[in-house]
Amino acid sequence: MHLHWKYRELVKIMLKAKNFEDVKKIALALEAESGGVLVSVDRVSKGYAIIVYRGNDYKRPSSLRPGNLLTKRKALARSIEIQRREVKHYKIL
Repeated sequence: MHLHWKYRELVKIMLKAKNFEDVKKIALALEAESGGVLVSVDRVSKGYAIIVYRGNDYKRPSSLRPGNLLTKRKALARSIEIQRREVKHYKIL
């Protein structure tokens, strides 16, 4: 986002989520972590679009990569664990 904001004032983020509540949580998290202003969450043909405005007093952070990012291995493990929790177990008769 910050690299895009170097040249533009708006960022449009496309999500392929199916649930509006999940998209809303992601949009609010992006707004809080980026320091931008959430403009809108729109339904598009491929999912949802989140539009965030950087603001007039925007200053790029000194480090573009936050220190709390996961490594690829930890991100994969987290994704697998989330998928395991979402699976509904059906009883076979």
